[in-house]
Amino acid sequence: MNTARMTPPRHSVLSLFLLVTLAGCAALSSASVMTNVPSDRLSHETYTSPDGGYAVTLPHLKSGARIEERQVTPAKHGVRFSDDSGTAYRIVRSDNTGDKFTIEQISDESKASESFRENRYVQSDRGTELRLVGLRREGSPLVSQKREGDVLVTRKDDLYKADSIFMHGVYLYEVSAGVTASQGQSEDALFDEAKRNLDEFLKGLSFK
Repeated sequence: MNTARMTPPRHSVLSLFLLVTLAGCAALSSASVMTNVPSDRLSHETYTSPDGGYAVTLPHLKSGARIEERQVTPAKHGVRFSDDSGTAYRIVRSDNTGDKFTIEQISDESKASESFRENRYVQSDRGTELRLVGLRREGSPLVSQKREGDVLVTRKDDLYKADSIFMHGVYLYEVSAGVTASQGQSEDALFDEAKRNLDEFLKGLSFK
């Protein structure tokens, strides 16, 4: 999976989470899933983080399933689940000991972005969560070719996504679910599907 490397401004809290693209040297772990996760942390039902700090029930993935994890920085680790239908799930966990970012900071920055159509807080057994819903341009695992003039351009499709951002201990979590448009689907339907997928994904998330 190609990764567009971007260096966000140090002060941009939102960019530390919502612009992360996960990549990995995926290897075949079974007949149906491509992954770079060691087999002792990935069963047919559950993914476990490298330090055992959290585990999550695997989402339903269709053909072309991929599970990729990446140590983004020494303080930030992420894992992405995706398939050839353009469905994607992601967990990014950052050690917030030094940065001390707040959910409110991320909320304020997302309000200033045209990429988000929903910004709200909810209460759950994880505490206070920031829920965001928006469009990530070229964020899909799928790639399309379109002719622009005389040139055939290849680029990633857009991803309609829902995010839950919350604190747990010293860690700041971003949990996301996204879908890619297919013919005949409205934006409202796509965002609703992403929100349903996120709610279901969060049900399978547990902490050490």
